[in-house]
Amino acid sequence: MKQTSKIIGGIALLAFGIVWALELMNVIHISLEGWWALFIIVPCFVNIFNDKHKTGAIIGFGIGILLLLAARDVILWCDIWKYMICLVAVVWGISLLFFSKNCGGCHCHSESKSEPIIMDGSKMHKIDVTFSKQDYIYSGQRFEGAEVHTSFGYTCLDLRNADIMDGAVITLDCNFGGIEIRVDKDICIKNDIDTAFAGVDCNCNTQQVGDVKTIYIKGKCSFGGIEIK
Repeated sequence: MKQTSKIIGGIALLAFGIVWALELMNVIHISLEGWWALFIIVPCFVNIFNDKHKTGAIIGFGIGILLLLAARDVILWCDIWKYMICLVAVVWGISLLFFSKNCGGCHCHSESKSEPIIMDGSKMHKIDVTFSKQDYIYSGQRFEGAEVHTSFGYTCLDLRNADIMDGAVITLDCNFGGIEIRVDKDICIKNDIDTAFAGVDCNCNTQQVGDVKTIYIKGKCSFGGIEIK
């Protein structure tokens, strides 16, 4: 596959160089307006055949095409961001439906492979999910908090039956993605998430009554959704 991608990339660059040289010599007359977009299109096109996770390469290839079309006045520059959002939504949706892998808990990103950091005396689990779907299950494990970054992907934190520290803090940063948090019914959730073109659906206990443990969830979400249940 790598050999194929090299051949494709080589042919594309060779063709571009020859065509541009012929244009400079006035042998042919082709408008090369927006040629700079090829430096985005060609590498992303090659990576579609080379990368294991192709979603990013496909989105990059599509954005390169949109930039080329805008440079050639096929679409308006002021509307290009709308086309980019449509492109990301379509590619990401197809990726989640047909190509994402459910890691079945922590088989791909297990707790032992995550990046724990110490913050205010608590062990925080650092989670980064991009262009994929990941499930993290903490049943029977000690949970003191987490930092979750999700972009163009989906993250599920399953905290049911976990040994949760009272006052644990979960900090979320979600852009063009989704995050789901599952907790036991006796856990109190305090939600302080800032949203922009996004939504937060909290279907759990929010009343701090009696001797219950509390989890504080804060952060931001844009162009996505967060579900707590």
